[in-house]
Amino acid sequence: MTRAERALVALLFAAALLSVALTANQYGITYDEQHYMSAGAAYAGWWGRVLSGDLGALGPGQVDEVWRLNHEHPPLEKTAAGAAYRLFSGILPGLAAYRISGAFWFALTICALYCFTRRLWGRAGALFASLSFASLPRVFAHAHFAALDMPVTAWFFITIALLAEALRRERFRLAALGGVSFGLALLAKINAVFIPFVIAPYGLIWWRCRWRQWLLPLLAIGPAVFYAGWPWLWYHPFSRLREYLGFHAGHAAYNVWYLGRLYQYAPWHYPFVVTAVTVPLLVLALALLGAAVSLPRRGRRPERVLLLLGLLACLLPSALPHSPKYNGARLFLPAFPFLAALAGGGFASLRARLTAALGRKQPLERRSTLLVGVLLGALALMPGVRGLVLLHPYQLAYYNALVGGARGAAERGFETIYWGQVLEEAPAFLDTVARETPTVLVIPKGAISLLTMQQQAGALDPRVRFIGDERQAAEADYVLFQAMQSDYTPLCWALVKGERPRWTFSVEGTPLLYVYDRAAVLAVLPALRSLGEDG
Repeated sequence: MTRAERALVALLFAAALLSVALTANQYGITYDEQHYMSAGAAYAGWWGRVLSGDLGALGPGQVDEVWRLNHEHPPLEKTAAGAAYRLFSGILPGLAAYRISGAFWFALTICALYCFTRRLWGRAGALFASLSFASLPRVFAHAHFAALDMPVTAWFFITIALLAEALRRERFRLAALGGVSFGLALLAKINAVFIPFVIAPYGLIWWRCRWRQWLLPLLAIGPAVFYAGWPWLWYHPFSRLREYLGFHAGHAAYNVWYLGRLYQYAPWHYPFVVTAVTVPLLVLALALLGAAVSLPRRGRRPERVLLLLGLLACLLPSALPHSPKYNGARLFLPAFPFLAALAGGGFASLRARLTAALGRKQPLERRSTLLVGVLLGALALMPGVRGLVLLHPYQLAYYNALVGGARGAAERGFETIYWGQVLEEAPAFLDTVARETPTVLVIPKGAISLLTMQQQAGALDPRVRFIGDERQAAEADYVLFQAMQSDYTPLCWALVKGERPRWTFSVEGTPLLYVYDRAAVLAVLPALRSLGEDG
């Protein structure tokens, strides 16, 4: 790359990092983050002891005491968030110190997209790929959370890119880096086990026998990095690896609300439909065009086909009959760099055709060609940017024009919001009634922990009392729940369908958080009791 392009990549990284870091405290804490942050603080403290020379921390008892915390998931993001907090808690206020790690993974992915797709689509296509990924509303929201999804998204794509370059250039050093990257992906989240299913057929079909020489490091270095980076495995590697894999093989099937029905396991088309309705429409159209120009054909660069393989490898596991399907696109978030890369190809193809059509009679000047690209890119990115701005900081509720935005999606049976983030808005109502020392029934019961955290932080009046037992509904002054339809109980449905809420928090006219008073609850309870008696 030229010096100017290196400066552009650095600018992309800095802009992405700052855009997330400066808005990190505007996003409420999610269900998973509270567990990851506490475990990450312990992990980072343990590493601090080891690096300062306390070898006693390496003993099996000390290792087990610390690393058994949240051992169901690998430690990369938790450790990074804990270390970030130790480094930046005096600089970044609130949750931002923990969440700066998510901003880093997000920025890293944007730069990796540019570097990998530049040779495939040219500078304009690579820049569009990076910007389209950055402006995907759901992706931008996930970049703010100290959770597992953004780091595995980053390292999944980076691993594929490094190994593809290792094959093309026959560089063992790149293959070794790809192995290290694979290990980091395994340390990020279980999704990384699908990386070999992308790169192995690619190497076999397009590079014949050479794949063994350059991809064997994937199978040797990756697992070694995974083992070395997770002390919980050190003293009982085989039994604990079985425990880890067994946990995910039998992962709890959380309910999901999809197309107006409640499922334990949504139908096979869930990941494809959810992707189609949560990606801005013009970016989605360009990705489809990019997929079309990437289909295998003589003379085309095989790395373009690799983008298709990567996209499918991230979506297909979520289409299996008994794979978990919930929380929108979160569980297949690694698909989105590949989709953005294909959108870069669609943009480059459309730009070339449009430029050729406009310059058919008289070739366009370089300045005019540049203007065509800028206008086309701005037009294509506008729906995503609009969603970022209008829904901020609740881009997890974003749906595209195919289903009529967030309101249309709710009417068509898609889940409105998830992960508890919107409970951040509860004090806007509860603090106004706190002097009455109200009792608030919270559905589901597990969401109470997010509200008590707000009380402990001084963001919510401590006089508000929370309960989680619906049998006490008649005694509660208020009932509070987020518009996550898969968590709705019969009481929630009865209130939403038949009663007027005392208060709601909404974005673009779509309620994300409901509060109902005792009068509304008492109005629906007789019908619910009658329904229960009738079985």
